[in-house]
Amino acid sequence: MAVTQKYTTMARSIVLNIPHTSINGLFDAEIGKWPRSSEFVAKHVNRLTDWYVDFLFGGMADKENVQSVVFPYSRFVCDTERLKDDPLEADGNGIIYTHAGGFTRGTLDQQQRGRLMGLWDDHQSNLLSRLGEEAVLVDCHSFPSDLGGPDICIGHNEDWSYDSQLVEGVRKVFESMGYTVGINTPYSNSITPSAPFRYTSLMIEVNKRVYMNEATLQLEQSPGKWQQWNAAVEQVHELLSGS
Repeated sequence: MAVTQKYTTMARSIVLNIPHTSINGLFDAEIGKWPRSSEFVAKHVNRLTDWYVDFLFGGMADKENVQSVVFPYSRFVCDTERLKDDPLEADGNGIIYTHAGGFTRGTLDQQQRGRLMGLWDDHQSNLLSRLGEEAVLVDCHSFPSDLGGPDICIGHNEDWSYDSQLVEGVRKVFESMGYTVGINTPYSNSITPSAPFRYTSLMIEVNKRVYMNEATLQLEQSPGKWQQWNAAVEQVHELLSGS
């Protein structure tokens, strides 16, 4: 008798967007050009990098109906979450950051800026090539604990990409596992690359206090907490898959 696959063709396709987990390229002479300053790293890079987020969602990424798109460079090199003509461009925090606090990035010539925009375009294309009709795009992030707020932030847009039942379902999963949950707080919205089809997009932001020591950048050592987290991710995967 044939063995039935756990995830059939009816399982909903899931794409994980992981844009901010890398620190590569910060000091690269062509695409980085940030000052080699320990203060810059401590105050900005360490705080705003989504440390270990690829690891956090690894239990979901291993499933056969899930694909991951992990941006290989730091957000300080190119921020693939920003929009073209993003309002934050005025503050030096658009797709290509020019400032971080009191630190200024080295000058980028036209060719170098073009290369960075190419990285942005490639990331959007990679996401789009993995999406399809009725797929779910999960925008995966973490946030600093000094922002306060809940353990988990679920973000969504108020447009065609919002599925209220899925968002509510994800909220209930995390709460049932003992986590506090906020909707669109402290961050809101979710990435939605332009596509000729409909799909759902939601963001899951994890408070760093849940899984790491922000002072040492070390992962949480409690086996019980990891069992709790992995069980939650498994349930979220089942919910999003429609299984």
